[in-house]
Amino acid sequence: MADQQSRQPERYAGIPRERIAWYPTIDPERCRPGECQLNCIAACPQHVYERAQDGRVMVARPYDCTVGDISCSFQCPFEAISFPSQGELRRMLKKLREELSS
Repeated sequence: MADQQSRQPERYAGIPRERIAWYPTIDPERCRPGECQLNCIAACPQHVYERAQDGRVMVARPYDCTVGDISCSFQCPFEAISFPSQGELRRMLKKLREELSS
């Protein structure tokens, strides 16, 4: 039930959330779960991250990520988490709005 409560809306700015490619990526070369406190997992209220069977952190629920929010990236001491830039997000949303209005 907690996961259902934390899920993001199905639409963002009138666009279906699953069409918006806004979510974190994890650089496997930088991610060192054995050397950190796994703050990314603990700090994400949307439960986007999980620990994989091999111990690495993975983006388990990318479309539950809050569009435009990069706060979790500041939790990683190794700068392993990245997002599309704000400019990329604006271009992506503009293109999707145009596609949906056609």
